[in-house]
Amino acid sequence: MITEDSTGISINILGKPHQFACSAEQAEDLTQAARSLANMCIDIKQQTGIGSRERVLLVAAMNLSHSLLMANNKIERYQLAQDALISTLKSAL
Repeated sequence: MITEDSTGISINILGKPHQFACSAEQAEDLTQAARSLANMCIDIKQQTGIGSRERVLLVAAMNLSHSLLMANNKIERYQLAQDALISTLKSAL
C-alpha cells in the first residue's frame, strides 16, 4: 500500500533498473541496502562467471540468507551466555 508519505527508490542491478516503493524514512537505508546488493551481484558475477541475472540474484539471496542466519545464531548464543551470567550473578547475591 502506498500512502501520501511514500516515496520510492530506483537502483540498477546488473544493468536492469528496479524501482521500489517505500516510506520517506526508509529511503536512505533501502538505497544503501540496494547498492550493497548491486555490488554483491557484480562481485558474484565476476567471481563465478554466472551469466543469468536470475541465478546471480539467487546466489546473492542465498548468501544474504546465510549471513542473516549466522548473525541470528550468534545473537542467540550471546543471549544465552548473558542469561547464564545474570543467573550466576543473582545466585551469588
